[in-house]
Amino acid sequence: MVFDANAAPMRPHRAVESQIGVPFSPSVVWHCLVDPVLLDGWLGHVLTDGSVGGRFAVVWPAGEPHEADWFGTIDESEPLQRLSVRFDSCVSVAFDITPDRPADPRSCAVSVWHEAFLTTPEERAVRAFWGDRLHDLSELLHGRPVDWNRVVER
Repeated sequence: MVFDANAAPMRPHRAVESQIGVPFSPSVVWHCLVDPVLLDGWLGHVLTDGSVGGRFAVVWPAGEPHEADWFGTIDESEPLQRLSVRFDSCVSVAFDITPDRPADPRSCAVSVWHEAFLTTPEERAVRAFWGDRLHDLSELLHGRPVDWNRVVER
């Protein structure tokens, strides 16, 4: 192997965490992570059965061709607590649900942990992306799913 000093620098491995509190129980939120119909209301069109080893394919309906779609495998599925998906050898995304006990068992925090090789601008974009998606999750939980047809028209 020859070292090329002129080669583009490698992106550092980074972990980006985003979190939102919602006034819903972990059991309600969990279904929004594993049910394809509910996932369509906040994340995109997702093909999954929610089981370990199962697929987790995300197809964003906005824009053609679908160059940014993600195709992954579920690494971990702990109902009401954690869903972890590996999209390739370098990208993983984990969703954690933390009950707000004892203060209020009917509310929880939802965290997304996205690990990948990212430049600083890519890290900011990933943070903004997950912030927007968690906002969309909160909107879905409040009865306002994303209208993907409106998103495409923008």
